[in-house]
Amino acid sequence: MNYKTLYKKIVDNAKIRNFLKGGNVVVESHHIIPKSCGGSNTKDNKVNLTLREHYVCHLLLAKIYKGTTHYSKMCRAVVAMSQRGAKNSRCYTAIREAHIQNLKKQVITDKQKKAISIANTGNKSRTGQKNSPEHIEALRQARIGSKHSQETKERWSKIRKGRDAHNKGITGVISFTQQTKTCPHCGKVGGASMMTRWHFDNCKFKEKSNVS
Repeated sequence: MNYKTLYKKIVDNAKIRNFLKGGNVVVESHHIIPKSCGGSNTKDNKVNLTLREHYVCHLLLAKIYKGTTHYSKMCRAVVAMSQRGAKNSRCYTAIREAHIQNLKKQVITDKQKKAISIANTGNKSRTGQKNSPEHIEALRQARIGSKHSQETKERWSKIRKGRDAHNKGITGVISFTQQTKTCPHCGKVGGASMMTRWHFDNCKFKEKSNVS
């Protein structure tokens, strides 16, 4: 059996079909050339496969890369998918679909959201990255029908009370005036922090004032 030909056929059919995440058919994103084998994370190296196709493709990759330095990595990928309890592609599909349905029914409490937020604080792995239109649509579809908890609604209500729609400020906020300083060398007046950085001992007119 020509594993490469079979793998290419599955990928090409998936590209033509172009199933989107969040649609009627559950799909998973797959790197055509695995990242561990030098494949890029770009759109042209990704394809959305059905759950069964995804499992089969990883089995095929293990066959294709057998005898190479990448073989052990391909085997680990298959083992990782099998550890979810799947013995074959149909079993994997059933388990993943059941898991996805459970996630859709799951209600995340404010306490859990706070814990996630704390855990992600300082995580800049997504900084500068933009979601693809397909991913944005999948996120939108995933939110359809979801409801916020009463605790969340009450918290938002408290935050919005007192807001002025015209100046987008909050009434009753005490204004803060920054301390100002005057540079003895050039006479410029400005905020204390900025003046300390660029003037006083660092002022470009310091030597001239000292000479005079």
